[in-house]
Amino acid sequence: MKILIVDDHALFRAGLRMLLATIGRNVVCLEAATVAEALTLIVQHTDMQLCLLDLTLKNEQGFAAIQAIKNTAPQVAIVVVSGCEDSATIRSCIDSGAMSFIPKSVPPEVLTRALQRVLTGAVYLPDQVVSALEVSPQQLPLTPRQTQVLEGLSRGLPSKLIARELGLSEHTVREYIALIFQALGVHNRTEAVIKASQLQRPEPTAAARG
Repeated sequence: MKILIVDDHALFRAGLRMLLATIGRNVVCLEAATVAEALTLIVQHTDMQLCLLDLTLKNEQGFAAIQAIKNTAPQVAIVVVSGCEDSATIRSCIDSGAMSFIPKSVPPEVLTRALQRVLTGAVYLPDQVVSALEVSPQQLPLTPRQTQVLEGLSRGLPSKLIARELGLSEHTVREYIALIFQALGVHNRTEAVIKASQLQRPEPTAAARG
């Protein structure tokens, strides 16, 4: 897996690179300090799968950076790793096309677990965002195909790319998306990503429940 780390602090990039090397097999890390450098690397490496993006790069607009990367390579999943961690900012990142959000303030063990999740394609979001959208007891189960479409939505893929990956028409994918929103009791992609994060979380053990 090729991962692009976009952060203007070389020390933080080095720390992420070392951590990724310990938890992921066959991980190749590329680094950029600016959005321009990031876009150049993405064009050069068309098999890039994941981008870890700092939201507060010098002289850069964070949300614009997300959109620029998605416009250049919509197949690249973006995980924002940032010191800003208010709920409004996190939701705006998801609105802009990010798959996950990891606050820089989390303890090392939480950062490790978060990165392990995103390396498997799962969504990671902080508790304060996930808890704002509770799972409804009436929630309908998703079919395997709906689950695949939801995974594509979580990665920030447009309907056209989801259709291409799954061998479906774009019209069919849009129908699946409507059914997913209905089943999850959500109204847009951002809420669907938040709900996906909630559904992917493991149940607490008896010891954890006390």
